[in-house]
Amino acid sequence: MVSSGDDSFINIIAFNETLISMALMMRVYFFILFIFLASKVAAQDSTLIYNASILLSGANNDTPFWIRANQGGAIPLSGNFTVGQFGLYKVYNLHDPRVFQWSAGAELVTSYGKSANIFASDLYAAGKIGPVEVMAGQKRNITGLVDTLLTSGSLSVSGNSRPLPRVQISIPEFYPLAFTNYFVSIKASYSDGILPGTNINYGSIKYISRTYFHQKTIYFKLGNDNGRLTGFVGINHQAIWGGEDRIWPLYATKPLQAYWHTVTGKMLDRRRIGNHFGTVDMGIQWKDENWSYYLYRQSIYENGSLFKVINFTDGLNGLSIKRNKSKYAKTKQFDFHAILFEFLSTKNQTNDNLLSGMTVLEKGNYYNHYIYRNGWSYHNKNIGTPLVANKNDIKTDSYSSTSEFTNNNRILAFHTGLTASWLSFNFLFKGTYSRNFGTYISPFESRKDQISILLSTEKKLSLKFHPVVFASLASDMGSLYPNSTSLMIGIKKMGFLN
Repeated sequence: MVSSGDDSFINIIAFNETLISMALMMRVYFFILFIFLASKVAAQDSTLIYNASILLSGANNDTPFWIRANQGGAIPLSGNFTVGQFGLYKVYNLHDPRVFQWSAGAELVTSYGKSANIFASDLYAAGKIGPVEVMAGQKRNITGLVDTLLTSGSLSVSGNSRPLPRVQISIPEFYPLAFTNYFVSIKASYSDGILPGTNINYGSIKYISRTYFHQKTIYFKLGNDNGRLTGFVGINHQAIWGGEDRIWPLYATKPLQAYWHTVTGKMLDRRRIGNHFGTVDMGIQWKDENWSYYLYRQSIYENGSLFKVINFTDGLNGLSIKRNKSKYAKTKQFDFHAILFEFLSTKNQTNDNLLSGMTVLEKGNYYNHYIYRNGWSYHNKNIGTPLVANKNDIKTDSYSSTSEFTNNNRILAFHTGLTASWLSFNFLFKGTYSRNFGTYISPFESRKDQISILLSTEKKLSLKFHPVVFASLASDMGSLYPNSTSLMIGIKKMGFLN
């Protein structure tokens, strides 16, 4: 039962859910309104940014992994396709002394492969008072300590799927705390969003028309801005929940009661409400005159296992090395900018902590859920690391249980990425080697090895509007994905509207 003291808090939660629903219904109207407002503010300052791009891809099979991964769900799987993107963004003015500012963004994605598709990627409005921001809508988001450009993908929220529609209050950038003599800075968020319906694996009904996504994060930075050594530590908690009153009618779990137990992680009738996933992150950065060295670790916890400690082996480890400034900024000589090394392990998934009080070693099932068949996904793509893929994207000779979103969540992966420039061309490389073992429910008969690579280059043209042309060559080789090679070419342009 929910006490009367909880009712007022729960009513606030209900009001927030209503706001989310209203925001979703107004998406199309907001897009039109944003275009109108953007035209009005364009002459006032230089905080209105646009981006536009069109790309064409040809492949001998499905789209290779590193063409489509971590692209916000914009890239089709069909291999041969055309994609166009156009976005307008009103960003905060960093030199504006006003306490209150607003921002907004809208990006339209159109694609044509085996079928045509059109959707709004980013579509949001936000206001900021001092360091605190309130945002409503859908906005691209990466959660966790990671190299956002070259990474294989953050474990909990990576930007691999479409942005989730949500309402969020946050401190989006690290804010120094005066009482610590500005040595400690804080960054935090709290949000709730709406997801589509899902088939139910186990319960009184087979389908529910709506689920919800809850997220909260808190991170601390230790060190002054002018110091060479900086430490980072934090935690994120995400959960997919909803439909408990229909899935388990005998328990009479009301939605707001289910929400409270989802947020707190408390057990209800010896059951844990929702599909929980998160990471505990740590990082350390050292800067010298020419280079920055960033070492980070994301440790996984799932379904309340944070305080039981599933294991110490599963997680993402990374070392990022970046040049602080270009050595040859205005020349055509070769210039190396950044390199990243990552190692990912999700193979263990076992609570082997003898102090947890468990007499039987528990097994996890990352990115799947025993009730929600959609698992940890949005529009058929993993919300977390793309290296754990939808079972429909993997070769059909791999057995998969119909109850699972992915049939391969036990992997060991070695990943590297680098950026450089030469002769006015910018280069990017990503390469990943993975060993794949299936899941504990549907293990592969033998280990599947996979290599995925990407080489991309771009150059700004000396034309009137300075567009950027780019080309990417990518390939998948191995026994997990269909063997495929793709060439993608395109043109893009971004800048300020004055």
